[in-house]
Amino acid sequence: MNRFEYLVVYMENDRVLRANGHWQGAVDEGDEGAAESCPSLFEYLADAGAQGWDLVAVDPEETGTAQLYFKRTHEA
Repeated sequence: MNRFEYLVVYMENDRVLRANGHWQGAVDEGDEGAAESCPSLFEYLADAGAQGWDLVAVDPEETGTAQLYFKRTHEA
């Protein structure tokens, strides 16, 4: 039986701010330039795909924000 692991990503204005609740920026959250230090959505998607993650759903929230849901087979 296949087992899966999941990744939930929060994005805003084409920047990935959080993945499974963890801040993704190089600058501390709340500091000037914090959001701009986060990976672009396109960079993040390329990296996630290379790691075996499949995008399975997108939940748009307010304009410019969304939750992205990924899954991949978990090697038990």
